[in-house]
Amino acid sequence: MQEENSSMCEDTKKIDWSKGRWKEMLIEQRKFMWHKDTIDKLAVWLGLKPGMTAVDVGCGLGNLGYTYCPYFGKGGHYLGVDISAELIQEAEEAVKEWATEGEAKFVVGDAYKLPFSDNFADWVMCQTLLMHLEKPELALAEMIRVAKPGGLVMCNEPDNLSVMLIKPYWSMPELKIEEELLVKKVHLICHQGHLKLGRGDNSIGSKVPVMMKKLGLIGIDTRMNDKVHFLIPPYEDARQQHLLKMMKKTQLDEHEFWMERTREEFFAGGGDPREYERFREISERLKPILQQQIEEGKYSACGPSFFYVIKGRKPE
Repeated sequence: MQEENSSMCEDTKKIDWSKGRWKEMLIEQRKFMWHKDTIDKLAVWLGLKPGMTAVDVGCGLGNLGYTYCPYFGKGGHYLGVDISAELIQEAEEAVKEWATEGEAKFVVGDAYKLPFSDNFADWVMCQTLLMHLEKPELALAEMIRVAKPGGLVMCNEPDNLSVMLIKPYWSMPELKIEEELLVKKVHLICHQGHLKLGRGDNSIGSKVPVMMKKLGLIGIDTRMNDKVHFLIPPYEDARQQHLLKMMKKTQLDEHEFWMERTREEFFAGGGDPREYERFREISERLKPILQQQIEEGKYSACGPSFFYVIKGRKPE
């Protein structure tokens, strides 16, 4: 499942994450995002402790703040920064519900020029920020600048391209090998088009450790979100019901919107129009089957997400 987030600098302002489908994605994709015991383990691995000063770059509605507040929030200071004034306003209104033992503030700002002094924070973090930027290294360098010597830098980023190239289980009809290869080829070309259109890098998660190393961080390590996306009829738990609702929206209700976005990126990546038409034919053939399986409560699927949690420390 693609992971998206709010825009945090001028080069991604073409998407307004405070409205419409993008705002809905920002909220809905963060529901059931982590297992509680995974966050517990990550907090230990990150070395979080009460009283830390944390900066959340591209904070959106403050998801990282309320996710990790129990581990650093007592006597701590959380500062969320985002390019969207609308999202910042909403985050400020909601913060009193979770920042009960420390201080939490939000500010409008650009990821390429953070409104904080050098060596300011114990912990500087982002989630699905770098994937949307044309200059992710510049944003990461800014995060490092703001961190104190010995301070923690954490980036949570996906590798959606790898997800698109694997073959998870689902209950839909098997494609011919030639069709399967075509679908994978379209995803690869769309990835190149996505980059050329300035929409960022959906596979950046696996590249961040090297980026951190080049920018001088030490103690670099990475974990993965261990959440598996699965649907098994009759979808008894709330997490499956939520996933099914999201899938119906993107694969059925908004099918044409995402097909048009695929077309834009495929052609921007140098794709052959004839191959796009074949890809579209496959998609149109599968759509009514998917809809019928969902309506009859027979659809099932199981597959991983490649979502990295990468940490490093600024040298003393």
